Amino acid sequence: MIRAVSAMATAVALAAGLSFGPAITPAPVSLWDHGRVGADSARVASFLTALGHTDPVVCQMISDQIGNFWTSGEGGLGRFMDDPNATQSAKDSLSGRVSDPRAITLLISTLSTNDPCVRRIAAKLLGRSTVANDALRGLLANSSSRIREAVAFAAGEDGRRELKGPLEGLLGDSVAGPAAMAAWALGEIQDPSAETALIQAAHSNAPRVRLTGVWALGELQDASAAKEVVPMLRDPDAALRATAAEALGEMKSARTGSALVGTLTDREVSVRRAAVRALDDLRERSAIPALEGMVVNDPDPEVRRAAADALGDFSASRSLEPLSRALADRDPDVQRDAAEAIGNLDDVSTAPTALVRASASSDLELRRRATRTLGKIGDPSTVQALADRLTDDDKDVRRSAVEALGEMKVQSAIPSLTKALSDRDPEVRRAAAEALGKSRE
Repeated sequence: MIRAVSAMATAVALAAGLSFGPAITPAPVSLWDHGRVGADSARVASFLTALGHTDPVVCQMISDQIGNFWTSGEGGLGRFMDDPNATQSAKDSLSGRVSDPRAITLLISTLSTNDPCVRRIAAKLLGRSTVANDALRGLLANSSSRIREAVAFAAGEDGRRELKGPLEGLLGDSVAGPAAMAAWALGEIQDPSAETALIQAAHSNAPRVRLTGVWALGELQDASAAKEVVPMLRDPDAALRATAAEALGEMKSARTGSALVGTLTDREVSVRRAAVRALDDLRERSAIPALEGMVVNDPDPEVRRAAADALGDFSASRSLEPLSRALADRDPDVQRDAAEAIGNLDDVSTAPTALVRASASSDLELRRRATRTLGKIGDPSTVQALADRLTDDDKDVRRSAVEALGEMKVQSAIPSLTKALSDRDPEVRRAAAEALGKSRE
């Protein structure tokens, strides 16, 4: 089967007019592979064949994981007893840099397959292989738009800066797929000198190219390009508006704050989410009033969470009231983030009643965060509430309560801290001993 696949792939490649000569000349090995031995041609062939016969969803999940998983631990740690070591070794080889010339030839030939997932995986493995840049440069000019798109993906996957010029040329491709993928690759490469070409892509008539061009400009993180992106916050396409907001957050331009604040009322939730995060990245303090309203009133829980996180980062004491109200949010994650954010506010010396209640919540993570925040505030009136947490089932809550009582340095906390010296957890006992030392200073 493997020989059949390899022969068929080679035939397809020859029919597409591909030349394998330059491809087998290895490029310098980078630090990416960390010394791992890449898959050989037999492994690549069987892998691609299996992917071609599996469920498309499974194939896409595997595609996303290539390059992201860790190699197996020594001695089979964490593996089932009947899990063969050979399988693990084969899996590990797929995270290494492919250097087998026959495997590289097979990967190139697979770039013309009709299966988009198999094609994507072949391109990813090719980009992470030792294939020569000259070979990829030639393939970027191939007559097949499918191959041009796949090779652009390969170039971006490994951040091949040497291919910046051909990728810039591909931005003007008559087919949207290769042009958009070239913009994506340039964004991955992050070469500032590509800005002019990407600005042109951001104004393309092809929606996909425009969208990717705007995203790539954000990846360059150059504030000078912000003026090209701000008008796109008003584009009819919601995806482009959201991408523009994200890009502006990356660019860190001080002149874009008011435009982003205006998008906080956008009808599309994805745009509001992106705008909140961008304003947070920019530390645009003029957004605080709007964010305070959103943390309580926005219909989307993810937006409310993002608003809570942003308010915590701004650290304005004026945000205590809306964040306290968010502790009663119908979404548990919003409650947790609000409790965390309150702990980051400046000049808060009085703990809100809602936070004290949250420290006794049935939700463990909320209890943990609320208890930590009570410790940061250091309000003496919360000594009893913190003492009550010393009997909590969770050791992290108990330890946070002990540490908070120690930081307050009040005599009324000593009896509770003394009892904590007998806690069943050694970390809590150690924290209690340290807290008692502080209380008696």
